[in-house]
Amino acid sequence: MTASISAGRLVRRAWPALFLIVIAVATTLAILPARARAQGSGVTSSTPRDDDAGRVSRNDAQEPRVDAQESFLAWMARASGPIGLVIALMSFYLIALVAWMAMNYRLTVAIPERLTSELAELLDQSRFPDAYNRLITDPSPFARVLAAGVRKLPLGQAQARRALELANEDMVMEMEHRTTYLATVGTLGPMIGLVGTVYGMIMSFRVIATAGATPQASQLAAGISTALFATLEGIAISIPAIYFHSWFRNRIARLSLQIETMAEQWLERFAPGVRQQAPAQGPVAPPHPFAVSAALAAAQAAGTPRSALPPVEPSDG
Repeated sequence: MTASISAGRLVRRAWPALFLIVIAVATTLAILPARARAQGSGVTSSTPRDDDAGRVSRNDAQEPRVDAQESFLAWMARASGPIGLVIALMSFYLIALVAWMAMNYRLTVAIPERLTSELAELLDQSRFPDAYNRLITDPSPFARVLAAGVRKLPLGQAQARRALELANEDMVMEMEHRTTYLATVGTLGPMIGLVGTVYGMIMSFRVIATAGATPQASQLAAGISTALFATLEGIAISIPAIYFHSWFRNRIARLSLQIETMAEQWLERFAPGVRQQAPAQGPVAPPHPFAVSAALAAAQAAGTPRSALPPVEPSDG
């Protein structure tokens, strides 16, 4: 049983990394430029009367142009630059996180059917210690919440239900803590895209400043494409991150309600096998809030009030 649980935990921890590697390889293959090799090189001749046209042709040849057979993804990757690389890494992380949460934040994972069937079989046979041992070895949220309530059953139903609620709140906080990563990606995406926008505009204005009054359009287009692609990528990663953040928070709230409701039902099945502690003999008076000391409060509870003032010595005669 322990070996199977350890193997299951190892698989759940390892598969997001494998999924991330697969996505990275697939994206790398998709953005490889589909460049065709040149079959030959032609020499363009110009006559003296075509000096102006030849000069324009030489200037155009020196300008960076987009290859006609270059894929759109390759152009996007080249134009985005380092800003696009950062956003691509964030997108891989977002995909892996969403996939992991979609696999783990399910009702069948939170409340395993195998666990409930085994608990029902043990409790029907009045094997309460074995049922509790089976409960504490299961890593599911339902097992954690129910085990916290069963531990407090000797103190009464009220204490057990309170412990169950606290354990459920702790479980919800742990699950919602991971959703904050989605909110972080949704917030940082547009900000990083804005950095790329400013960077691309700076590149374009640098061309204007260095080229003078007649800058080449293709050189200006390089900076503008960087700015637009960075903005597009930042918004594209932010929209699904914000959507999945809200979606998973709603799923967690629904799971929390279902876990708490079912745990309370199972808590009543554990109650007959737990021996409650006997109450303390005799009434215990609560400490007086205005007592000078604990001893003074105890004396008042015993029916022998004492004064907080020092005793008065009897006078002679």
